Amino acid sequence: MDNNSWLILRDSDPAYKLPPDLAANDALGARDCGWVEQMRPFIRHFSPPAGMVIDPFNGFGTTLVAASLEGRRGIGVELEPARAAIAEERLRRLDARNQTVLAGDLVEVAASLPQADLVLTNAPYFGCRWQSAHDSDGQLYSASNYAGFLDMFYRVLKSLKPMLREGGYLIVMAENLRIGTHFVPMAWDLGRMLAEHFNLVDERILLYERPTAPLPALDAGSNRAHEYALIARNDRKPVDLQDSLRCLRELAADFPEVLVYGGFARWLAGQKAERLPSDVDLLVPERVDLLCQLVRWFEARGFQVTRWGQPFGWQAAGTALKGAHYFRAQRLRASGELCIFDVCFDDALLQYDEALRAAAQVDGLNVLPSARPPHSLRPESSTVVSSTQ
Repeated sequence: MDNNSWLILRDSDPAYKLPPDLAANDALGARDCGWVEQMRPFIRHFSPPAGMVIDPFNGFGTTLVAASLEGRRGIGVELEPARAAIAEERLRRLDARNQTVLAGDLVEVAASLPQADLVLTNAPYFGCRWQSAHDSDGQLYSASNYAGFLDMFYRVLKSLKPMLREGGYLIVMAENLRIGTHFVPMAWDLGRMLAEHFNLVDERILLYERPTAPLPALDAGSNRAHEYALIARNDRKPVDLQDSLRCLRELAADFPEVLVYGGFARWLAGQKAERLPSDVDLLVPERVDLLCQLVRWFEARGFQVTRWGQPFGWQAAGTALKGAHYFRAQRLRASGELCIFDVCFDDALLQYDEALRAAAQVDGLNVLPSARPPHSLRPESSTVVSSTQ
């Protein structure tokens, strides 16, 4: 792969296409099956020889076919049992070695997967009119509205974080859509979500040779002959620690109840760490009035405030934060300084009152630099997931 920002895909090798008899077994006629040629350059460039590639939306196993051809191990997770069966048969016919298809919900399966060097997938499209006898709350194709689709995708992204090794890449192929007469910026919305959990580092534009036709005057519609490869890495963004500290002191002066914990707290306390903090973690009481005031405070200082990657204003904070446990405030100055604050108000493992009692005063700040108090730990449930090989 070179440094061009685009990749032209001219044709799909018939030897690796999904066989027509297998495509006929799919509810959508496999019209959403991607090209092996689309995946191979990314596997070759972004994963080591014999590395592990995981596709969380396996579909017909296209990524696994590409992984086999590039000498990588592969695991594909597919929610739809019929598609998982088609993928397995396709891989069998191609004698694809070291490839595994798991039938199930990625969110449930994730904990049982080995760490990946590369997570590579085509994002399911919103509005494809999915019809299947297999009903599941996790089926993105079944989303009846766009907000629900984005919420489900966010759920998947969150589960991918621990299964991707540090420094590994997550690449999502996504396209902006037309639903009826509406333009839907799906690729850009998914990019914002990626940036919340990973370090979004670049993109490639994938170009397909498709027939062209004259466009009537004032008509904006295109032949949709491109999509985006959104490239993220599982590492920490370099934030400006001194600018973050200045902002934190201003915040604590106006909101003395905020408590600093996590990596930034350990840095403040002078504890040695393998890496510098990548954000400021704050714990605050779960009060709607306080959360609205905090959001307004950050907005007034040039921060963008998001919940699950979606921006919202302080006027909507009371509603937007229902069902969430934190919000993110991020500011990038024109001169390059980046500050990120994660404001948590519902930590499953740490109660605010307990944490405040255990906190120390560091330069006028409530700081909890130690590990979580043992008595605040709550048991986590475990899930046993079945798979097919």
